[in-house]
Amino acid sequence: MPRQFILPDLGEGISEAQIIRVLIKPGDRVALDQYLMEVETDKAAVEIPSPYAGIAKDVHVKEGDTVNVGTVIVTFDDADGAIRAGSGGDRTVASPLVGGARAEMPAAPSRGKTVAAAAPAIRKLARELGVDIDSLAGTGPGGRVTKEDVERAKGGAPAVAPAARPSLPAPSLLGIADVDKYGKVRREPLNQIRKTIATQMSRSAFTAVHVTHGDEADITELDRVRRDLNDATHGDPKLTFMSFLVRATCIALRKHPIFNASLDHEGWQMIYKDYVNIGIAVDTERGLIVPVIRDTDRLTLRGIAAALRTIADRVRLNQFAVEDLRGGTFTITNVGALGGTFSTPIINYPEVAILGLGRSRKVPVLRDGQLAEALMLPLNLSFDHRATDGANAARFTSEIKSYLETPTKFLLD
Repeated sequence: MPRQFILPDLGEGISEAQIIRVLIKPGDRVALDQYLMEVETDKAAVEIPSPYAGIAKDVHVKEGDTVNVGTVIVTFDDADGAIRAGSGGDRTVASPLVGGARAEMPAAPSRGKTVAAAAPAIRKLARELGVDIDSLAGTGPGGRVTKEDVERAKGGAPAVAPAARPSLPAPSLLGIADVDKYGKVRREPLNQIRKTIATQMSRSAFTAVHVTHGDEADITELDRVRRDLNDATHGDPKLTFMSFLVRATCIALRKHPIFNASLDHEGWQMIYKDYVNIGIAVDTERGLIVPVIRDTDRLTLRGIAAALRTIADRVRLNQFAVEDLRGGTFTITNVGALGGTFSTPIINYPEVAILGLGRSRKVPVLRDGQLAEALMLPLNLSFDHRATDGANAARFTSEIKSYLETPTKFLLD
């Protein structure tokens, strides 16, 4: 008899997902655990495997749809009678998804399915470039295929030859053609991640009272110490400026706990956190994602460096769970890697502050009356003025700055 498969629970607090790719069509014979479609939740791309083997009678969704958890997405004619153990009966939710990441399952042959270890976006790129992803030896963590591996296999050829491009190229925009009173436009729905970011940023902007305090730290000596330490440890793990910044922030948060708190506006209470979980903003092709390093204050400098490398790799390869993005008490974002010296970062509500880093640069300074060159790092602290005041923000930033400018202080804490 026909069996209905609903969009399963994709993680705590996730109520909907956007359909990115539909991998089957009505009438297709589907193998057990064959991927049916790729969906995008708040922060993660997820492939939905089939709990049945049989004929797909109806596919009830299309690419671009936003679907609530529990909605029927495929109806099967259960011709083969094969059902994954523990899947239950009709209207099953038998895809074992944990926090947005698919649990390991036995591989099963399926039409058009690739077996290479790679993120969905990388597989899509390989298809667009005509590269057999299964033939590639991945150079990423755990042997995963990276974007560079795919482009290298293609030979780095651009999608459009330079000669074919007009002298003033018009942008290639996605979406539906439309017009306004001034000319042609294109309309494209926001993807799930951008919708979530927009909602969270609006909530923060219209709830917290944002004020930004700016300062800069002379990290000339820190740069020398960092290089010496990396030479001594052969860069395993590599100590970046961010490693020291995160450690200095943890120390400062312990000394200024108001910035490691949240405000209960309805109950008029400050909720101070006895743990320090630092969120690190990571720029990806799918949007800004903020994974959290838990109990960051308990880590050594080398432990922080290793954690930073791990979370960056996991986020860019889509190897993370939704739970990895929750529980932060303070956020750090580094826009300096892309340029710029000043920003007003939006607080990651319900946190009460966020630290934004600008681009470090060498500038002339006077030291003991002598002109010298210094490497300066801009620090921009946005804080909720309901929770604390500018004087405390200045003290907190100065605390961080003192460790960056005098690296030997790290030995005392």
